[in-house]
Amino acid sequence: MRPILLAAIIVLAMFSGCFGEDVEPVQVSEFSVEAPESVLRGQYFSIEVSSDVDWTMNRSPGFYFMDEYDVLRDDVEATFDASQTSLTFLVLDSERSDIALSITSGEDVWNATLTLLDSEEYMLVDGRRAYETIDMLTTDYNNRWCASASIHEGGAAYEAAALKAEEMMWDMGFDHVEITQYPDDPDQLNIVGYNWGRVNPDEYIVIGGHFDIAYMFTPPGGGTNEGANDDTSGSTVSLEVGQALARMEFDHTVVAALWACEEEGLLGSLAYVANLPENVSVRTYMNFDMVSLNYPIIPITEPLIDPLTGDIFEPTKYDWSISIAGASVENMDRMYDWVTQTIDENLAYQPTEGNPIMWQKAESCSSDHCSFFSAGYPTFNFFSPGGDISFWQEWHSPSDTFEFMTAKAGGPDGMASGFNSLAWSSLDLFIRVDNAEDFHGNWKE
Repeated sequence: MRPILLAAIIVLAMFSGCFGEDVEPVQVSEFSVEAPESVLRGQYFSIEVSSDVDWTMNRSPGFYFMDEYDVLRDDVEATFDASQTSLTFLVLDSERSDIALSITSGEDVWNATLTLLDSEEYMLVDGRRAYETIDMLTTDYNNRWCASASIHEGGAAYEAAALKAEEMMWDMGFDHVEITQYPDDPDQLNIVGYNWGRVNPDEYIVIGGHFDIAYMFTPPGGGTNEGANDDTSGSTVSLEVGQALARMEFDHTVVAALWACEEEGLLGSLAYVANLPENVSVRTYMNFDMVSLNYPIIPITEPLIDPLTGDIFEPTKYDWSISIAGASVENMDRMYDWVTQTIDENLAYQPTEGNPIMWQKAESCSSDHCSFFSAGYPTFNFFSPGGDISFWQEWHSPSDTFEFMTAKAGGPDGMASGFNSLAWSSLDLFIRVDNAEDFHGNWKE
């Protein structure tokens, strides 16, 4: 009997789990991330995320993520629904060697340091492409003298160039492009492209540079045919940044402009501001004027001879300034901080005595930004004439040629690198302005 009883006890023990309360199975969370080990500067990349709970992204400086509407966001941390399985980022063309990304799902954490590689193909904005643009403009569209000046050929060359710029902007993909011709001032042929904002189309973020150049006998240098630095360079940067902005999505309306008749008193930009629709405000205006020589270009060590005058050119520095104006004190403080974060953190530029970068709160009416800040709109003015020697040598002078400016930059690669830093810094600031809350022009104050 004893062996039989022992066997019965063993059998009953095997089935004991079938009686009483059910035992819940242990739930194992599902979480994985697929991401590249390296990414290209100035290009987009994506990651794939599998999570059965909501997950959170944390990022370092140097790149932005794209939301469900394809708008770039500057949040350092963001949480996404478990149903979202991918996330796309734009890598800035910074001087960083890598960027850091973290994904958290419940108690699980995935961390990665992604190596940055140079992009052989054109980046979203690219100084190499900008160099080709300034070459084209100074070769094929010279003598862009404003039509309202009575002492030259009446603006025919300017108008031909304006038509070319209009064609380029349509090809870039802007929603609307126009050459302005105001009834009370028909000579102000601004070329303006619009990419309508997704959320606030009546708030404009404007970039621009003047398209006209100093006509014959303009002081102090007597005028120019090419105006390579003043201001074909600014027009070039506006077109380069504009070609990216035209294809992107933003909460606010993108405006890219080439201004007429700056050399005669900011006439084109003044006319534009005066003719803004009553319901429209300008969040920010970014101006580019004389920007051929700046960081990271290193001043040449051997002197150059001005091919027209025979003057010796021996630069000591190529300085770059970003002036903030036209906003409330609170907003100017924010703008100043944005520039600091852009230059020092996101792009990680490392200027030297030979190519310094400075930013300041300063108002001046030396260029088209004055038309905007005088109307109460926040402005950034990018100015990098190439140091005092270069500025006075080429300002409104026949010496302001594409060939001479390229030589001053140490060659095509040098000038392209300067355009590149301007394009990326302004694009970075554009994204910050688009993302900013409670930041408006004067009509909402």
